[in-house]
Amino acid sequence: MEDNDIQNQPDEQLQDRHSDSGFTFHWLQLLIGAGICYYWFYQSWTSMLALVLVVIIHELGHVAAGRMFGCRIDEMQVFLLCFASYKPKPKRGSWWRNITWSLGTLPLGGFTMFKIRPDDRPIDPGQAAASPYINDKPAWQRLLISAGGVLFNFATFLIIYLLFHFPIGWSQILWRAMSMSLIMAVLNILPVYPLDGGSIIFACYEMVTGRKPSQQFVTACGAVGFILIILFFWVFPSWVHQIIDRVFGLFF
Repeated sequence: MEDNDIQNQPDEQLQDRHSDSGFTFHWLQLLIGAGICYYWFYQSWTSMLALVLVVIIHELGHVAAGRMFGCRIDEMQVFLLCFASYKPKPKRGSWWRNITWSLGTLPLGGFTMFKIRPDDRPIDPGQAAASPYINDKPAWQRLLISAGGVLFNFATFLIIYLLFHFPIGWSQILWRAMSMSLIMAVLNILPVYPLDGGSIIFACYEMVTGRKPSQQFVTACGAVGFILIILFFWVFPSWVHQIIDRVFGLFF
């Protein structure tokens, strides 16, 4: 799929964007990341590789769904606290070259940053399909974009789960990737913003009422949700383990 923003830019603007391309390193985060990566690989290098694979698949689910509806994507990052980024040189007709690909230090998932139209002027519904901004898309499309990561993770789990029933002898990395895919799908679908489940709830609310939640309300939910994530995922994680055990009980 061609990127209209790149197609419509003159050669001088494309040349200016070439100067921003390439690798970027944040050296303090890089040192922290090296220590964490060493710790993870020392503890369990298979878990580390499996987690990276699962998060990449999750974020690619958002990217694929966004591109399906013509959204422009600014950045895709795996893990938090970015220490390395790669921005390709722009090329006409190549959508992935508009995305900054980043890697973080803290193994707490990742994010996909879509381009948002900064003003709030109304847009004709007929123009939404051609708009590169995610906030111009109808609610049902934004719901599918939010659910894309969960769907990709669950599909990964099912594919590996079915393959494991055949005498192929898959490695431990794939087994861990299968388990982590299911865990990530279940936890991200929880109705807490900024998890994907929270975005899905907002999209459903708009589909029912015909209006979006206010930005102040979304921001407040994001702050409360972040606190809840820290509390229940890191301080009191026992309930998360119970959810995971119940879901695994359906398959094993």
